Amino acid sequence: MINKISVEHLIGRALTPKEIQVIEWLNGWEKETNGTVAHLIRAAYLNGRLEKSEKSKE
Repeated sequence: MINKISVEHLIGRALTPKEIQVIEWLNGWEKETNGTVAHLIRAAYLNGRLEKSEKSKE
């Protein structure tokens, strides 16, 4: 299940009504598919943090 509060924390803002609607739709998918999407969201967040950290060292 994709947790809306966790996603808001990762993106640093409140979700829009459309984004909430999509997350609720995704949460209706099979657990494995849903987990893959959740993993991609987190991986994108971590990659963004890494890129930001590397740029600040330049």
